[in-house]
Amino acid sequence: MISPTFSRPSFLKSSTALAGSSPFLAVVLHAQSAAKGPLMAYVGTFSSPLRDMLPTQVDLPPGNGRGIHLFQVNRTTGALTPSGVHELGTSPSCLAINAAGTRLYSANETDRVGENKEGPVSAFTINRADGQLKLLNIVRSGGAGTTYVSIHQSGKFVLVANYFGGSVAVLPIQPDGSLGPRPT
Repeated sequence: MISPTFSRPSFLKSSTALAGSSPFLAVVLHAQSAAKGPLMAYVGTFSSPLRDMLPTQVDLPPGNGRGIHLFQVNRTTGALTPSGVHELGTSPSCLAINAAGTRLYSANETDRVGENKEGPVSAFTINRADGQLKLLNIVRSGGAGTTYVSIHQSGKFVLVANYFGGSVAVLPIQPDGSLGPRPT
C-alpha cells in the first residue's frame, strides 16, 4: 500500500528517475573506485624568454611559464596543489590528453625547427602512479606557430593547426603513443 502523503504518480516518477540514473551512478562510482594514482591537471604556458621569434610575433608581456605545469587535483574539493613542472622552453600553450589518460600532446607554439622553421608537436607518456610526464618524441607540424592540437575521436591521429603557417596537419599516433611524421 502506498502512503497517502506519497501519491502513485509521484512514486512512479521517483522510481523511474532513480532507475534511469542507476547506470550513471554506477559509472561514476566505478570511475571513482577504479581511479589509480592522483587526478592531475596539466597547464600549458608561454615560456620565457622566447627565442628565434618571427618579426610579426610579439611577446607582450613576456611569458613567465617554464613549460607544462602539473597540479594534483583534490577529488573532493577540486583544490589544486602544484606538483612540478616539465621544463620546456618552447611555449607548450595547447595540450591534449588521450581518452585513456596515458598520453599528452603539446603544441610548441614559439619553437621553429629545421630549414623551413616549422613548429613542432611533442608527445609525452603520463606516469599513472604520480602524473609526471616523460617525453616520447617531437615531430614537425609542417607550419610555423603551432598553436592548437586535438586528438581525433579514433585516437589514431593528432590534429594540428599552425597559426603563422596558416596550415593544418594530421600526425599519426604510433602504437607506443609517440607521433609519426606528417604525411607528405
